[in-house]
Amino acid sequence: MLSHDSKIIIVGGGVFGLSTGLWLARDGYDNITIFDRCPLDNGHYSPFAGCDGASADINKTFRTGYGKELHYQRLAIEARETWLAWNKEIKESTQAELPHGLTPNDKVLDLCGNIFLAEGPTLRDFYVDSLKSMEMSAPEFRKLQFIKGNPDDEERLRKINPKWVEKLHALDGINNNDTNGFIDVQGGVTLADKACTYARFLCQKAGVKFVLDSPQGKLRELLVEENGSQRKVTGIKTCDGLDHLADRVIVACGGWTATIIPEAHRAIEATAGTVMFVDIPKDRKDLWERFDSKNFPVWSYRRGQGDEYYQGGGWPITRDGRLKFGFRGRKFTNFEDHPTASNLRVSTPRTKYTSEPITTVPLYGLKLVKEVIGKAFPELAEFGFTDTRLCWYTDSIDNDFLIDYVPGYSDSLFICTGGSGHAFKFLPLLGRHVKNQLERVPDEFTQLWKWRTVEEGKVCNGLEQGEFGPRAMSRLHMAEPRDFKFTRESTTTTPLQAQL
Repeated sequence: MLSHDSKIIIVGGGVFGLSTGLWLARDGYDNITIFDRCPLDNGHYSPFAGCDGASADINKTFRTGYGKELHYQRLAIEARETWLAWNKEIKESTQAELPHGLTPNDKVLDLCGNIFLAEGPTLRDFYVDSLKSMEMSAPEFRKLQFIKGNPDDEERLRKINPKWVEKLHALDGINNNDTNGFIDVQGGVTLADKACTYARFLCQKAGVKFVLDSPQGKLRELLVEENGSQRKVTGIKTCDGLDHLADRVIVACGGWTATIIPEAHRAIEATAGTVMFVDIPKDRKDLWERFDSKNFPVWSYRRGQGDEYYQGGGWPITRDGRLKFGFRGRKFTNFEDHPTASNLRVSTPRTKYTSEPITTVPLYGLKLVKEVIGKAFPELAEFGFTDTRLCWYTDSIDNDFLIDYVPGYSDSLFICTGGSGHAFKFLPLLGRHVKNQLERVPDEFTQLWKWRTVEEGKVCNGLEQGEFGPRAMSRLHMAEPRDFKFTRESTTTTPLQAQL
């Protein structure tokens, strides 16, 4: 039976693992250890310093708009208050009181605003639903959302600050300004690497122990006792050969989770988002100024359907001059043999740091990104894309998280994943609901996030497609370095002409 004295191992130090560890420790659980194969202490969650989980990133979108999903809207609004409290804590700390990788000048949430755009003049249904939901349940927040092309809204925005009007028009180059959408001045960008560094620091202050880097922090296998048809996980073995015993093992390994828990391969799937970077030279102060978060918002853009479908966006420039652009219109998969289960193939992340490194992206996604970015920001064409990354998310069958005991393991094995590309904003609060699920205390999310798998004959967020579907990278052309450059052809090619 779970108690505050129970020995708990959390495998994975990303957003799910950190938030879980923090909430458990602050509630009195005093024997928690988080294992992670990445050098999170020295790499500070940087995707350019050996850290390759989805949480290891330079920035993530913070939004409160969620269509008709009021539960996520409420959670985002609540999380926003904690993000701002963390900003205040960091600002009021001395350098000596902060962990390496953070300074008192750092923020974990920058309220630079969100712009949500879609092609054409008619407001997209998701945007209509988001605005209606906010009006119904949080009218004070709705007053700070402004519809593009509405003269009254633009005038209200100008009264707050003319700078917001400039931000509203910063994306007019997209689709030749034939777009609909709205700006939310309460949203912005989370500085993901800084946020995880601070959350890990808070975990340590609360008593959570960490074992990081390979081989000592890298999981080799779960320790499983079998007694007839009954199974029980008793701990983990790490790649340095040591056994670590525990009363509960929580697997929060993002895209790698199904490679650890084979039963999860019909519940979640690792899918890659295409991420491209443009490094702005230091002497281009005009571009540094234009894309600074004081002048430029987080943005997203959707258009078309099928092969024409584009869902992507971009973020303000970082302190070291990086612009990041993302594409999730098609979420790519990479199937490999399961490391412990025979005759099973699962989508498995492949990054710059895996045993078979990859430093490119599917050409399909790249060409679409080049088209949108080339037209929206022609001044970036001279630089081209200077770096790339596959960001491996973990999709559930319905985009709700997967947080529950794994069936068949006598309540000894717990799964905590399925972020589906939208979990990071909830970092400060996720652990509260994980703790409830662990303790079997019902709340509004425990049923929503319960164990569930693909239903045969139904569309299940792509998990039904398998290894031979259109998203498998083995079936796609991969980009070469020359493809990172912008050309006249790349900025005028239509999606249907893009190479598949």
